[in-house]
Amino acid sequence: MSNRPIAYVMEQTLGSVTHYKNLRREDDVVPNDRPRWLPIEYRPSKMPWTVTGSALARRALRPLLTQIDGIFVHTTTLAPLSFDYFRRKPTVISSDGTPLNKRMMREAYGLKPEGRLARQAKQRLFRELFAPCTGFVAWSSWTKQSFVEDYGCREEDVAVIPPGIDLTQFSVGEREHEIPRILFVGGDFRRKGGDLLLDVFRRRLKGKAELSLVTPAEVADEPGVRVHRNLSSISPELHELYRTSDIFVLPTRADCYALVCMEALAAGLPLVTTRVGGLADMVREGETGYLMDVDDGDRLGDSLEALIANPDSRRAMSQNCRAEALKRFSTRENARQLFEFVRSRC
Repeated sequence: MSNRPIAYVMEQTLGSVTHYKNLRREDDVVPNDRPRWLPIEYRPSKMPWTVTGSALARRALRPLLTQIDGIFVHTTTLAPLSFDYFRRKPTVISSDGTPLNKRMMREAYGLKPEGRLARQAKQRLFRELFAPCTGFVAWSSWTKQSFVEDYGCREEDVAVIPPGIDLTQFSVGEREHEIPRILFVGGDFRRKGGDLLLDVFRRRLKGKAELSLVTPAEVADEPGVRVHRNLSSISPELHELYRTSDIFVLPTRADCYALVCMEALAAGLPLVTTRVGGLADMVREGETGYLMDVDDGDRLGDSLEALIANPDSRRAMSQNCRAEALKRFSTRENARQLFEFVRSRC
C-alpha cells in the first residue's frame, strides 16, 4: 500500500457537514491510511453553488496532485470543474443523490423547474464527468440505481454505504406514558411534511397521543402539541426527546437520505416516513415502521393509529429498530467500509 494519502474533498452543506465530521472523527479506523481532508465551505454567491463549490474544490486540489494517490469527492456538486484531475488521479465520487435523482425535488427545495434541454445537457455533462472515475459511493440503493441507469456507471463500481451516526448518543429510555408520544424533527417544516402531520394529528389523533415538534418554524403550542425550538442536533434536550418518545414521524416531501431517521432507529423508535429518495432503504415494512406516499394523509393517520393502539407492537418494533441501527449505521463501521472501498479504487 502506498504511503501517500487520498484527498477527501467534502462539501459543507446540510447533512454533508455531519457526514464529514463523523468520517474525520473515525479516520484512524484503517491503520496507516490517514486521509487528507479538504472541507469546502459554502459561500453565498450570484453564481450557482455547483460553479462556486467546484471552483473551490479545484483550487484546493491543485497543489496536492503530486502528493496524493487519489481523490474522493462528496458530493457531485463539487466535481464538475475538476474533470481533468479525474483523468490524472483515480477518483471516487460520493453522493446522497445524483443530479437526476434530485430533479423532481427542485420545487420542494424552492428551485425553478428544470427544462428538458437543460436536463439532457446536464446528464451528458455528468456522464462524461463520471466516465473516468474508478468508483462511486451511494448513500442508498435509490442513488446507486441512478448512477447505473442514468449515467452508465458499472454496477460493480458503485458501493452502497450509508452515512453512519454515533450510536452511543442514542438509547431507549422510559416510555411508560399515559398516552403515546410522537416525535417530529425538521428544520424546513413544510418540506419535511410537518404541516401534514399537524393536520392529521388535529383530525384523528388529538387525545390519543401527544405530539412534539422540533422545528424553528413559527408553529404555536396547542392542546396535545408542544413545539421545541433552538435545539441543535447534539443538544441533551433533543436526545431526551428521542429517548422518551414512542414513535418518530417524518412525512417529508423531498429528502435524499434523512439523518434524523437513522437517529430515530438508533433510539428504538418505530419510523413512519415517505417513499422519497433513499428513505425506503431505512424501513422494513411492519417490522421497523411504515412507509407512505407523499401527502397521503390517510395512510399517515392509519399508520399512526395502528402504532398508538398497540403498545406490544411498538415495543417489538423498538427492538427491531435498535438492532437495525446497530447493524447498519455505526459511524466507525461505515467509515471503515468507505475508507477501504476508496483505497481499493485508488
